[in-house]
Amino acid sequence: MTLSPSSFAPRGVLLVHGAWHTGHAWDGVAAGLRARGVAVAVAELHRGSLAADTAAAETALDRLPEGGPAVACGHSYGGAVITGLPPHKVDHLVYLAAMMPDRGETALGLLAGAPPTDLRSSMIGDPAGTTTIDPEAAGRLFHARLGTEERARHTARLVPQAMAPGHQPTTDAAWHHRPSTYVVCTEDRVMHPDLQRRFATRATRAITWHSDHGAFASHEDETVDLLHRLATASRPAPAP
Repeated sequence: MTLSPSSFAPRGVLLVHGAWHTGHAWDGVAAGLRARGVAVAVAELHRGSLAADTAAAETALDRLPEGGPAVACGHSYGGAVITGLPPHKVDHLVYLAAMMPDRGETALGLLAGAPPTDLRSSMIGDPAGTTTIDPEAAGRLFHARLGTEERARHTARLVPQAMAPGHQPTTDAAWHHRPSTYVVCTEDRVMHPDLQRRFATRATRAITWHSDHGAFASHEDETVDLLHRLATASRPAPAP
């Protein structure tokens, strides 16, 4: 079989941030991918519901060349968002210390059924309304492996989080239809590694990093390498 040059064109990459974060969390990863010639779209969530966040991610995906199919990478709550994307627009799903719910499951329900972490004691506000993360705890919670200056740079960009999306169930799960990679972060203080290992059994492939929750920062190079490999993996040309 002959492969056309377009068969080797990089897929675009969609990056989806987690709770309390914004798209700026991905600045380093996005720059690294673009430097390697990969088109990147970064979703901005905080739309008030899981459905609206997923729609925002799909809109970002549609801005990629040809509108996909793309490699979709979700961090933390962002995993619930990429799970709801239309499977035909996704080439590969990457869950970076992320929620990987099945149909009918909620992000907060899954957290409640897992061993406790430092997350609950670090939240300020009403878990049924809007919360923030205690500034004194945020650095250790998300970025324990970073130096003081890098921690401060990342935590300064945290924003209030409406909790409603975490209570809303997933209605479809793209990982049933498309290949997926789960990255387990063994030093995570937000989402217990045991819960991550449970999700990893749902994925096509699982890998382990000795990372804190903010793997996009502490393992920025590894994240870029992983996404670049998936974006540039060869694929056969469509049948004539």
